[in-house]
Amino acid sequence: MLDYTELKNKDGLEPWPPMADLPFVNILEGNPEHVGRFDVGGFGFRTMAGVWQCTPGKFEYTYPGDEICTILEGKLRTVDEDGKTHDYGPGDIFYTRKGEVATWEIFETIYKVFYIHDPDAEELSEKAA
Repeated sequence: MLDYTELKNKDGLEPWPPMADLPFVNILEGNPEHVGRFDVGGFGFRTMAGVWQCTPGKFEYTYPGDEICTILEGKLRTVDEDGKTHDYGPGDIFYTRKGEVATWEIFETIYKVFYIHDPDAEELSEKAA
């Protein structure tokens, strides 16, 4: 069992690819930088879980899988495809579906726990080893 009351620490966070290089991210303002840690899976896996931290900035994000996340620190605002605004802070939880597009505006560096499932991913056996 993964107990995020213990695993929410920031040990093991590593730089992730620059957001500007990711095909599902369009930076709109600032220079948001992110780091993270996978506790289950990794990039390209069907199922991924871990923690993620991102500095302030604004970007459009197209979700590469169904995701549920819990904000542990920081403040952000999202605007969904219907134009509805959502403000999130510590303790807030939200779900997004694969292919959904949302604009993220991070006001204070956020730290979140995430669980992503991409039913269309082709998980290779050598990745799972």
